[in-house]
Amino acid sequence: MARDNSRETILDRAVQMASVQGLDGLSIGGVAAAVAMSKGGICAHFPSKSSLQAAVVERAAEVFRAAVVEPIFSRPPGLARLRALTDAWFAYLAAETFEGGCFFTNALLELDNLEEVEARSAVAGQYGRYLDLIERLAVEAIARGELLADLDPRRFAFELLGSQLGVLVWRGLGKIEEGFSLARAATDDLIARSAAA
Repeated sequence: MARDNSRETILDRAVQMASVQGLDGLSIGGVAAAVAMSKGGICAHFPSKSSLQAAVVERAAEVFRAAVVEPIFSRPPGLARLRALTDAWFAYLAAETFEGGCFFTNALLELDNLEEVEARSAVAGQYGRYLDLIERLAVEAIARGELLADLDPRRFAFELLGSQLGVLVWRGLGKIEEGFSLARAATDDLIARSAAA
């Protein structure tokens, strides 16, 4: 089935806009101006702001999966795949895949106290899948004897995510390179502390 180029153009631009302005800041008029279309042209594809937001979250998820998740499955299961995931996440952020940094972290924090239940649920669902993936990879590495047998995969995922969030804070402070350096060191330390003897 052929893809609608207008729809793809709209989504590609809207995702980048939302990564900078926030999902709630996304508007039919703003996207129309950004892609040089009429509001009616946008509404032909996305009849409401909520339908645009939902499509933007799904497109962002596609971009994230392609950049961070899918490449890791060429690596062997266990610790190699876990390391590949952390490397892919750092590369995704360094490449400025989204103009505003990490689309999903920005959106999760933005929507935390807003009424946009659909958008918040969609973003939380995507974020939850990422955390579940980290846990699953940790469980694989434990089963293969590469990580400590009594390691708590949930806490491991929490700590790993913490180092990634640290990069985003340092990015906001204008210290992105220092943030990357500190986060990579924290990630290496976490894995070293968690490794089986």
